[in-house]
Amino acid sequence: MKKILLTICAILICANTIVAQVTISRSELVGTKWQISTVYERHESAYYEFTKKEFIWHRDDGTTWPSSFYLSNTIPEKFDSTKVGVSTSGCYFNKYINKDHFTCYAILSFDKSKGEMVLELKNEKFIGPDDPVTFILMK
Repeated sequence: MKKILLTICAILICANTIVAQVTISRSELVGTKWQISTVYERHESAYYEFTKKEFIWHRDDGTTWPSSFYLSNTIPEKFDSTKVGVSTSGCYFNKYINKDHFTCYAILSFDKSKGEMVLELKNEKFIGPDDPVTFILMK
């Protein structure tokens, strides 16, 4: 029985490390521009930009879609606008949609030197990509 319990524990520990998250600071994001990897591969012009308080989607047609954001260490129940623009760090990226909705992404990986960030949608109430999304840092 002990061997079975130890085996189950080992499997759970391995599964937990597979989806390990990283903690980043807001300062690592501010001033950066990113493209979703599929957009990058198709040589399209749409990209995302981080400013001190906003995550801005720059569309191919030249229009922009700014959203407030903040980082947190837990998945919030609702968007906390008091954390926007505050020097924070966390393993979750929270983006404002409207007064009733926001998106929360787990930061699965972040490597500025390699120019890659991987986010996974964590809101159960929001429809979005099922698989993690890879972003490529624009130079």
